[in-house]
Amino acid sequence: MRSKFLEQVKYADDLTSATARAGDSGLFIVIGGTTSTAIKLQHCDTAAGSYTDFATLVAAADAGSSTNEGVQLDISGAKKYLKVTGATTAVAVFGDMPFDPQ
Repeated sequence: MRSKFLEQVKYADDLTSATARAGDSGLFIVIGGTTSTAIKLQHCDTAAGSYTDFATLVAAADAGSSTNEGVQLDISGAKKYLKVTGATTAVAVFGDMPFDPQ
């Protein structure tokens, strides 16, 4: 039997390039990066357009090659396409999950 949870989410395996968002929340997992460079979630109306910052996932003071963070975020106000900058690897699970930052 297929899990109902899996039917409600979309997985993005490379969020360092443009990815269409799905749902109003996301779990973003970011790995690696450059010391003193913030890891940010950016958004845009088109895949090839000019991206602007939507949220900071890891502050510059906390970023570096050993970064390994998971951040749950309300993305209901984000535009259609998302990407992560500043991380070596970024994956996400999108859906309409209840948002609970605790």
